[in-house]
Amino acid sequence: MDTPVDTLVEIPALADAEELSCDVLVIGGGTAGTMAALTAAEHGADVLLLEKAHVRHSGALAMGMDGVNNAVIPGRAEPDDYVAEITRANDGIVDQSTVRQTATRGFAMVRRLESYGVKFEKDEHGEYAVRQVHRSGSYVLPMPEGKDVKKVLYRQLRRREMRERIRIENRVMPVRVLTAEGRAVGAAGFNTRT
Repeated sequence: MDTPVDTLVEIPALADAEELSCDVLVIGGGTAGTMAALTAAEHGADVLLLEKAHVRHSGALAMGMDGVNNAVIPGRAEPDDYVAEITRANDGIVDQSTVRQTATRGFAMVRRLESYGVKFEKDEHGEYAVRQVHRSGSYVLPMPEGKDVKKVLYRQLRRREMRERIRIENRVMPVRVLTAEGRAVGAAGFNTRT
């Protein structure tokens, strides 16, 4: 009896390969890959997004999330305070420049996600309802519908203006980065179903 391990996989000839062109190649359709594809397309690039499963339910956030843990909301918190608290909470074992970047860019990402339809908890005055979990500062912003984050992002990918710029190839497993003159210029992969 043949088992999948015993069965030889026939690799198609290189001449039979389909070649796709793009301005920006994104490998992986999780949240980071989806956001990278959207960003590139919003800036006018033609994007090819390769995902080994299906973009709609791939990546760590496919099952959702309960909140953003680094929401430095202007008027409610300061980036320097966030950097100090995260450094203290991690016994100083952090790259402060990376933490600062998160602190200064996080609110713009919250606003961007909100513009896509992601819901964040707000108080009775319509302000973001950030929570305090560290010794100082309130940086946790709950997401009451966090289970739907990936669905919301997938809907953005499928909007008409994005479909014109983003080609999604689901069930494609990239196996090699193609290089020329020391630079990545593409990838080779195979369809996991065919």
